Amino acid sequence: LKQRLLIVHVMAADGEEVPPPDESQEQPEAPQQIWIYGINDHLDVEMDELKEKVADVVTGNFRKDYVNICQSLDFVAHSAFARKQIASADDPSEVAQAADNARHDDSLSVNSILMDKLSMMVLSVLLPACHHLVIVKFSNCKLDLEMLQLLREGITEAGTVRNVFFDYNPLDLPLELKTERSNRGELTQEDLDALEMQRQRNQEFRKLRSFREVILKKYKTIDECFKRLDRDKNKSLDVHEFMLVFDKNCNIKVDEVFECFEIMDGPSYGDGDGRLNLDELHKALDSIPEVADDEEMQDPIGIVLASFVNETSVIEELSMRSCEIGRLEMRAICAEMAKVKHLRCINLWGNRLEDVAMKYLSDALVDAHSVQYLGLGLNRITDVGLKLLVEVAGASVIRDKDKLHSVQVKIKHQETEKAAKEKEKAKNAVPPPADPKGRERWHIQYHIDELVDMGEAPDGTGPVWWNFRNKHITEINVSENFIEDAEVIEEIQPRGVTGHSLILWRNPVCQKLIGSPLLAAESGWVLHGIE
Repeated sequence: LKQRLLIVHVMAADGEEVPPPDESQEQPEAPQQIWIYGINDHLDVEMDELKEKVADVVTGNFRKDYVNICQSLDFVAHSAFARKQIASADDPSEVAQAADNARHDDSLSVNSILMDKLSMMVLSVLLPACHHLVIVKFSNCKLDLEMLQLLREGITEAGTVRNVFFDYNPLDLPLELKTERSNRGELTQEDLDALEMQRQRNQEFRKLRSFREVILKKYKTIDECFKRLDRDKNKSLDVHEFMLVFDKNCNIKVDEVFECFEIMDGPSYGDGDGRLNLDELHKALDSIPEVADDEEMQDPIGIVLASFVNETSVIEELSMRSCEIGRLEMRAICAEMAKVKHLRCINLWGNRLEDVAMKYLSDALVDAHSVQYLGLGLNRITDVGLKLLVEVAGASVIRDKDKLHSVQVKIKHQETEKAAKEKEKAKNAVPPPADPKGRERWHIQYHIDELVDMGEAPDGTGPVWWNFRNKHITEINVSENFIEDAEVIEEIQPRGVTGHSLILWRNPVCQKLIGSPLLAAESGWVLHGIE
C-alpha cells in the first residue's frame, strides 16, 4: 500500500499535483485498533500455542501479560482485559504507582460487554499464574458455554482465584458439532446452517418443556389446564392477550409464558405475525419429545455449571444470579455439589428454582458440609421446598426405630472415619489445603451428624429424636418466594440451629407472622425480614 501511494499522484481540488510523501521524514504511526465484537474471529489459535506464549511472557500481572500475549500473537486486546490507562505516562512516579496498583488489584470485573472466545482462552491460561487475582466477575456479558468452560479450566489449585461471579447470564444449548463430517473438517456453510437450525429446535423444545412443567405443577394434565382457559378456539391472541389468559385463568405469570409465545410465533411453529392460537400451543406441548433420566444428567448446560461446584473446584464463593437456572440444570449441579470441598457461599438469586430443585439441593447438602450460605431469593420456592431445605439445614424428626438405628450406624461410621483421618494427619503431618500464597482454603475437615433425644412427643405418640445432618449452614435467604403457610414456619422454626438465620423478606407468610412469638424465640432459627 505504501509503494502504491508513492507511485500514484493525488490531484488536489484545484488541479495541482500533490507531491508524494517524503520518505526521509518520520511518518506517524498507524492508530491502534480498538476491540469490537468479531475483530479476532479470523484468527485460529490453539490452546497449546497460547500456553507456550504464556511461558515466555508471564510476569504474574494479568493486564500486562494479557496485552503482551495479544501483541505477540497479533490480535486485538479486549478493552475489559487490557491495562488500565495511566494518568500521565510522562511522570515516572505515576507509572510506577499504576503498575504497583495493577499488581495488587485483586479483582477482575467485566460488566455489560460482550466477550470473545480468544480473550477467554487467554484468561484461562493466565489465571493460574496471576496470584494477585482473587475475584473474577462477569455481569451481563452473554458468556456462552464454551467461554464458561474456559473460565472454569483456568480456576485451579495453581491459582488464587476463589470468588467467581457470572450473573445475568442465561445460557443456550451449543451446536452439536461432533459428527463424522466435522471430525474430518468437511463442514460446509449448508451443514452449519442445518446444525444451527437443529440447535434452535432443541432450544425451543427445552423452553416448551419447561413451560409444560410449570403447567403440570398446577394441573394433572395439559388438557385440564387448557379446559380452564377462557377463550374462543378460533381467535388468535397477541402477546398481551396471551399472557393475560394464563394469568387470569391459571394464575401463571412466569417468564416462560412470554418465551412460549415467542417460540410459537417463530419460524418453527408460526409465521411471525405476532398472534397465536391457543390450540396450536396445546398441540405443540403434547408433541414435545420426552427426555429420559440419563439424558437429563447429560444436559450440556447443567454439566458446565456443575463443574464450578465439583470435587476439584477451589471456588469458595460462587454467584450465578439470574441465569435462568431451573430444575433441569439443578439436577446436574447438585449431583456434583454433593462432593464439593471448598464452596462456602452460593448465590442463585433470581433464577427459576422450584420445589423439585430444592429436593435436589437438600440431597446435595447432606454431604456438602463446606456450604454456609444459600442465596435463593426471587425464585419459585413454596412451603414444600422450604421444608425440604430445613430438614437438612435444621433438624429432621425421627420416630421410627429402624430409621433411628440407621442414623446411629451412620454416626458411628463418621466417628471411625474422623479417628482414621486424625491418625493419618498426625502420622504424616499433612498440612491443610492452601493456595500458592499460603492462605488456607476454606474447608470442613470433619463432620459428624448429631442425634438429640427429645423425649416423649407432645402428642403422646412415643419417643422423638432430632437428627442434625448439616449444622454448618448458617444462613438461608429465601426472600421473594411463595412461602405462605404460617403453620409451616411454626413447625420448622424450633428445629433450626440456634443463632442461624432464615430470611423470609417479601414472602406472603410475612404478614401472618407480624407479632408472632417466634420472632423473639431464644432458640431455633432467627427469622428475618418479617415486616
